[in-house]
Amino acid sequence: MNSSIVLILVGLSFNTLASLVMLYPFLSIKRNVEDDFIVDIDKKTGDYTQKKHIKDRKLGIAGFVLFAVGFAFQIVGVIVSI
Repeated sequence: MNSSIVLILVGLSFNTLASLVMLYPFLSIKRNVEDDFIVDIDKKTGDYTQKKHIKDRKLGIAGFVLFAVGFAFQIVGVIVSI
């Protein structure tokens, strides 16, 4: 197998993993009461941050990083094949 094909396949596997990481919050059927825990509240405006929003944000960032790494592997694989 060519090294370019290996790089492209590794990139595709990173992209697949990233899509599963980003899809995870929507697949969780079981709701925890602690997910609705309010972490921070602004008394002037009434805005608040819940624990589930922080967890979803971290999963979104992790998914984005995995997508970026996957696309980088694919680009390097295409460049190597040229």
